[in-house]
Amino acid sequence: MTIITAIHDAGQNLTFLGSNGRATIGSFVAPSRDTKWFAKNGWVIGITGTGPKLEALKAHEEKFPKDTQHPFEILKFMRVAYGDFDIGEMDEGLKRYCGSGLLIHKSGAIWDFDNSFCLTEVERGVFWARGSGIDVALGAALALREYIQSPNALTKRVLEIVIANDVDCPGELLIQTFDQNGDLSDPLEV
Repeated sequence: MTIITAIHDAGQNLTFLGSNGRATIGSFVAPSRDTKWFAKNGWVIGITGTGPKLEALKAHEEKFPKDTQHPFEILKFMRVAYGDFDIGEMDEGLKRYCGSGLLIHKSGAIWDFDNSFCLTEVERGVFWARGSGIDVALGAALALREYIQSPNALTKRVLEIVIANDVDCPGELLIQTFDQNGDLSDPLEV
């Protein structure tokens, strides 16, 4: 289980990405820093849930769409990669992928997707989250947004709150940036 967050800072033309540093499956807590982001060709994908989803994407990265600004093309790529790794199950006639996530384009556009790949665009400049800590994250961001103007500082404080108050989101806080060149930074010092 996890928390991933994103907010675009128009002033710096950066998207701040946040996550907790560990993953959980039931009562098992992973022993090392857990990566939740995959960047390729001007896109970054943040993934929640269980299973080898990032591994599936990395195994298929040569098939990642080039020069697209359409999030549906990215979801089609993910569906093929997940299918080759046998990720997902049928539920009442709908394929579900055991997790949700965020798609972020280098332009700063953010989309949310659920476990059946239903896609929703997130309004520019809005703090958004996915994962088991979503309720705590969105509540904290809504309460703090008036008092913390910096997207970086807001991301940091929200992650601190989620990690301290949601047992399904353990580990250290990780903040990364994704820029207009499509570069994903290493975790920033916080």
